[in-house]
Amino acid sequence: MKPKKLYIMKKLLMGFLSLLSYCLLGQLGNVGINTVTPGSTLEINGSLAAQYRLVSADYNMSITDYYVAYNGSSAGTITLPGAIAAYPVQGHIKGRVYYIKNTGNFNVTIAANGSELIDNQPGAAVSSIGLGQGWAAILISNGNAGAGVTWEAVVINPNNAINTIIGMSSSSTYSLPSTANFNSGIPQVLPFTVSEVQINQGSTASWDVANNRFVINETGVYELDALSYFGAGGTTGSSNYIGVNLGITKNGTAAANIIAGTRSNIGQLIAGAGNTPISFHCLVNLVAGDVIYLTIYRGSFDTATGTVQSQAPSGVSESRHFTLKKL
Repeated sequence: MKPKKLYIMKKLLMGFLSLLSYCLLGQLGNVGINTVTPGSTLEINGSLAAQYRLVSADYNMSITDYYVAYNGSSAGTITLPGAIAAYPVQGHIKGRVYYIKNTGNFNVTIAANGSELIDNQPGAAVSSIGLGQGWAAILISNGNAGAGVTWEAVVINPNNAINTIIGMSSSSTYSLPSTANFNSGIPQVLPFTVSEVQINQGSTASWDVANNRFVINETGVYELDALSYFGAGGTTGSSNYIGVNLGITKNGTAAANIIAGTRSNIGQLIAGAGNTPISFHCLVNLVAGDVIYLTIYRGSFDTATGTVQSQAPSGVSESRHFTLKKL
């Protein structure tokens, strides 16, 4: 064989072996772009570009989306795709990542598809999450399909100074005088359940479901708002009413631990025809580790012998509302 032909065949063989080695590396090991020593399954030594989409109306995320910005002239909804199949069946979307940001002046809702849910907080998963102005979310599919948690989310609030917990609950009845502590003026905790408490991720406070209280995670000044509707089922005394206080206690439920509150006198006749609202708004300094309770306790007038009820008035879905914000 002539030397020239031998040289060409040798080059072809070396090229084939190099290509085979690259294919094997791509199938069985790590792949590098602009690097010969990739330390991960795919390592890119350079810039990376992905799909960028700007929308101004309701939008359904697709298989080609990666980063979507919303700047609509009104509130809108971005709907996540439904999981076609559960991992590892072909067609699953486990690991798919979406970045969504609200760049407009109106809120946008990120909604899961059908009966699927988003896990973005301690407690119950949700069917949708909201993004305020300037907020962003990272969502990743966990590979599940159908009903249940399909997406996990990280919500980013650019204004780190404000963190909010919102608690809501249905009606509750307090029987008196069997609730002896109430008659003694000892604050009674108004209960919330874990499904009724909404917590922003990265919040400066958290919900302690085992002890039915809010735990402060960061020292600072907090804004507290509370609202409740009360009705009286049976009061005694010359004035035929009971004084009920709605308050916040810190680090315990003794009367001495009350840090904010307000009072309402609930009359028998008035309460029988409707509900008496009590609300308060205050600013308090709280220290990391403090625990906060929403409480009611009896005023210094007549002692009730029947019931005091906290219930929703007509047209209002919750009877108790509480918000906590770090300023």
